[in-house]
Amino acid sequence: MDDLLNIFGILSDKTRLRILLLLQNRELCVCEIFGALRMSQPRVSRQLAILKQSRIIKDRRSGKWIYYRIEENEYTRQLASILEPLPDWLSNDTEFNNDKTMLEKIWSDKNSLPGYECICTGGQKDGE
Repeated sequence: MDDLLNIFGILSDKTRLRILLLLQNRELCVCEIFGALRMSQPRVSRQLAILKQSRIIKDRRSGKWIYYRIEENEYTRQLASILEPLPDWLSNDTEFNNDKTMLEKIWSDKNSLPGYECICTGGQKDGE
């Protein structure tokens, strides 16, 4: 019961829910997350820290970039069953659709500039 209450506590914050929906099927750089959400880096980082402490996400460093993904464990498998139907439920939600659109734009911009790993901060890939 405590795990379930913790999951609903995590999901009760709109920013954390938006982050989890972005991470649902992919790993993202922190700059992609705050860029898609159109929020400041400190605000997003605070919510990422809460999700990480809750064993929901994990991070990895690649050069100067930090990437986040949903951690694979029993706890997050339970969470996935809650998150799975949300994109359909939120298909008419303006904020959810704006997040997706913004992330797609970030990826499009990033992919159009060879040699750039992180378009949101203008950083070049290490070693280039």
